[in-house]
Amino acid sequence: MNLNLRYKITILIFLLITAVTFSIGGYSYSISKKQIINKVSNSNQSVLKQINSNLSRMQKTIADWVTVFSLASVVQETLRNNTADSVEIENQFYNGPTASMMNQMLVTGNFDYLSLYGSVPTPIFQVATDDSSGANSFDTIINNAIYKETVALNGASYWFPLTRENNVFIQSNRNEKLGMTRIIRDIVNGNRIGFVFVGINLETIRKTYLTNLYDQDHGILILNEHGEQLLAAGKETYSPKAVDFVLKQAAAGVLSGSTIVNIKGGDTLLNYNINEDGWITLYSVPLSSLTEELSSIKSAVLVMILASLVLSIPLLMFFSSFLTAPIKTLLLSMRRFQNGQFDEKVNIKYWDEIGQLSRGYNNMVANIKALVDDAYLLKLKEQEAELKALQSQINPHFLYNMLDTIFWEAESSGQDKISEMVINLSRLFRLSLNRGKSFTSVAKEKELIGLYLSLQKMRFKESLEFVIDIPAELEAFVILKLSLQPFIENALVHGIEQKRGGGRVSISGQLTGDKLVFVIEDNGGGMSSETLQNILKDREESDVYTAPDVGGYAVQNVYDRLKHFYKGDFTLNYSSVPGEGTRVEIVIPAIMDIEVEQ
Repeated sequence: MNLNLRYKITILIFLLITAVTFSIGGYSYSISKKQIINKVSNSNQSVLKQINSNLSRMQKTIADWVTVFSLASVVQETLRNNTADSVEIENQFYNGPTASMMNQMLVTGNFDYLSLYGSVPTPIFQVATDDSSGANSFDTIINNAIYKETVALNGASYWFPLTRENNVFIQSNRNEKLGMTRIIRDIVNGNRIGFVFVGINLETIRKTYLTNLYDQDHGILILNEHGEQLLAAGKETYSPKAVDFVLKQAAAGVLSGSTIVNIKGGDTLLNYNINEDGWITLYSVPLSSLTEELSSIKSAVLVMILASLVLSIPLLMFFSSFLTAPIKTLLLSMRRFQNGQFDEKVNIKYWDEIGQLSRGYNNMVANIKALVDDAYLLKLKEQEAELKALQSQINPHFLYNMLDTIFWEAESSGQDKISEMVINLSRLFRLSLNRGKSFTSVAKEKELIGLYLSLQKMRFKESLEFVIDIPAELEAFVILKLSLQPFIENALVHGIEQKRGGGRVSISGQLTGDKLVFVIEDNGGGMSSETLQNILKDREESDVYTAPDVGGYAVQNVYDRLKHFYKGDFTLNYSSVPGEGTRVEIVIPAIMDIEVEQ
């Protein structure tokens, strides 16, 4: 998080592009893989239909041959008579009416072993094309479960895998076989007169009925309705989980479908189909062989994505640099501003968020510069005022002592009026200094203007009247020192002095909400609009002042002090009518301070 913003933007965009790219790539790969699996699954179903068709044709061919063989007159007659001479029977089969049927069996090779039993223990007829030999006695077969299943089918064919455990038919079996048994009935009375066993080599089935339907990557598994393996070809397909899944599907009536199972550590696409005889055919394809081409494409795309991401880093750095350049410029300007360069300003090229931020920064800098300039100028004014006060005061204690001396001299000489003027001037002098503090109480300001007007009344004799109406409840509030006296002085200079016959000045105060409202009115000669503008107009700073009047300067000074201390929370309203008088209204915040000395 403490990295440069340029690097943050670059890393963020790079990670975002990487995440989006790999997400889209992964999603595309998943969709492509699913589509390939679906297409292959549909294709495998077609293969399963072909396998089922071939197996059904095999079953029908062998079943039809056994039916024709069982109904042949030679076979029926032999079974009725229980003839035991196998040589004679063999001659009848190959030379009699069944000769063509027997030759067809030998030529087509539909099966590899045949044994025919009557009611005697030894077989009536036996033939093998794969060197298998040694037919077991009928007594052994009768006691086996296969015989019982065959009888239960009442003439239908019973198919089963010939294994070492259930092989009661061939003593010396040379090859793995699929067996089929059936009972034979007399066509005259329907009695059971014989039993036939047919064995088909599994390799014969693979070559004859499953040619080109399997290889090292494609496996075929044939199960009976009980889930017992009848035949397997190609890649190993048997899986207990797969068999359980298919049997559950068969029990639910779902005769075809597909699933993905793990066989020997590899995911395999497994399609299944159940034919009308209950045989279950499974066809398997490893997913790795299906997605091999897709995986190579995925690797190539991955390399391209990585190369693009690496090549995009310089481009991202360029764009991030372009985006952060205005911010960097703004930051450098801020640092220069912190070092005291208050004339800083950022050039704005665009009106986006950064442009608006720069505009706000420029305004802030301008405002701060104005505030600093105002505070600096005000400080200079205060220092100048203090210097002038010191120049005028010379030594306050000396002046106090001299005024006191003059007072007692006047008293001793019986000059009561001079004594009153001196004591008022002394008190006025002390209140105006206010120990150097900028704020005083309303009570002290009220006393100051009372003393000032008393002295002025002595000057104007009977031509000046004044009224001070400031309630006692306002006296505890705080007010800016000498904030009323300059306006009273201005009323005397521009009003009363210019009017023959004297005049009247009234000062009133009241508390309105959280504001103190002071009104100064006179019935003097009034002022023109130009005079009012000159009173409130900013004056150029100078240590030389030669104008004959002083009132306007004092009012301007009070206005500047009010603006500095109260900011925008004050109101100064001037209204004047020439020949009628002037009215001044000052509204300031009502601030209570119990620590102000009375």
